[in-house]
Amino acid sequence: MPEARRILDAVIPEPPEGIERRPVTVAARVLQGGPVALVTTADRGRANVLPVAWHSPLSARPPLVGIALEQSRYTTEMVSHSEQFALNFPARPLLHHVQYLGSMSGEDIDKFEATQLETFPAAHVDAPLIQGCAAWVECEVQQVLPLGDHVLFVGLVVAVHVDPQAFDERWIPEASAEARPLHFLGANDYSTLEGVLEARLPGRSEAPERVLAERVAEELEQTREARERREELLEEVYRDIEEGKVVDLSQLALGRAPDGAPPLILPPTERPRDV
Repeated sequence: MPEARRILDAVIPEPPEGIERRPVTVAARVLQGGPVALVTTADRGRANVLPVAWHSPLSARPPLVGIALEQSRYTTEMVSHSEQFALNFPARPLLHHVQYLGSMSGEDIDKFEATQLETFPAAHVDAPLIQGCAAWVECEVQQVLPLGDHVLFVGLVVAVHVDPQAFDERWIPEASAEARPLHFLGANDYSTLEGVLEARLPGRSEAPERVLAERVAEELEQTREARERREELLEEVYRDIEEGKVVDLSQLALGRAPDGAPPLILPPTERPRDV
């Protein structure tokens, strides 16, 4: 066995320095980061809602999307019986509702009554649509595939609605903080889109390896300049804090203050460890 291990170590190359190996179950978290969806259903006089991160487009023609639901979920039973569902993409104000809705079962409690979420009728399905979202997708189930501990429902898209402040031909990161969709990172953690990065392709007459290397160098230079500018701003902030002045932290590259938020007033004190 030691000899076999030695041979394998010699044949299989080591990963680059700094790369860590994780359990295979972490793959689900690696694939996350897209907008979370509130799946709504209606069946036999009852309506329910469940936050879902495992959803994906499957086909453009015909327009098909898939949602993976844990087999024991009450929503799984409802979708199986009703053969339809709707995806509601919640905006920033519904952050705490989203987390709360995933902590209980609709079999035990009426989630809409418990949360007082306002809804409006869908165009083609019986499932209600939730107000305060950035987009809505109505689906009719075409196929049901049991996969491990989940069930994949393949839905034919029959209607799409969007808030034009949040979505045009794509999501709009420049939209107000309250209009952007929530992106699920795992556990209780969510994020929102902050900006757009535009990729540039080499021209037909350009050597791709040279042009791409130049692009990388440009990005690194911009990152260095941004870091230096941030350090300058931090020094200004420290001076203002020591002098007891009003401090506007939205200037920092760490992120933006919420739209309409007043500047922070920090008392003179020691420099904060993290700003």
